[in-house]
Amino acid sequence: MTLTRYLPAVAALGLAFGVVGCRFEGTGTKMQWAPDMADSPTSKPHKSYIDPPEGSVSMDAVFYAKTPEDAETEHVMPAEFVADANGKVLKRGEVLYNTFCIACHGPDAKGQGSLGPNFPQPPDLTHESYQARKDGFFFYRITFGANIMPGYGYAISEPERWMIVKYLRTLQHK
Repeated sequence: MTLTRYLPAVAALGLAFGVVGCRFEGTGTKMQWAPDMADSPTSKPHKSYIDPPEGSVSMDAVFYAKTPEDAETEHVMPAEFVADANGKVLKRGEVLYNTFCIACHGPDAKGQGSLGPNFPQPPDLTHESYQARKDGFFFYRITFGANIMPGYGYAISEPERWMIVKYLRTLQHK
């Protein structure tokens, strides 16, 4: 009979600990079972912990022109893409164009893509004014975009952008 006398006090104490124990506002320190494992240093496989020397440049860095007009003179299509003896570059450029460009610029690069009236019509890239542009201009536009066109420099590698330019030139001369 003595246990029943303490039952309300034990229940109240259990309820108090339950409420306090379940409330977490994110500001307190949590209890950890094995803090040595949770707080141990980890190595990141692709991270260097040594800062590069000031003013250094990566070996595979690409220097881009500041404007599309500068890009026409500074960026030139690599010679192996110009030659393209077996047509491999052109075929890959067509696949990339159909992946990234066709929705807006259409299958013939005349700006009749499948986006419809929800967006402004893209320019006709087969027009004489665009045919007169050099390859570097298109490379720059694919990399950084223009007007509402997003830049694809983050998604398409440098060689792949040149492949798209190569394919675009064939569309301009059809």
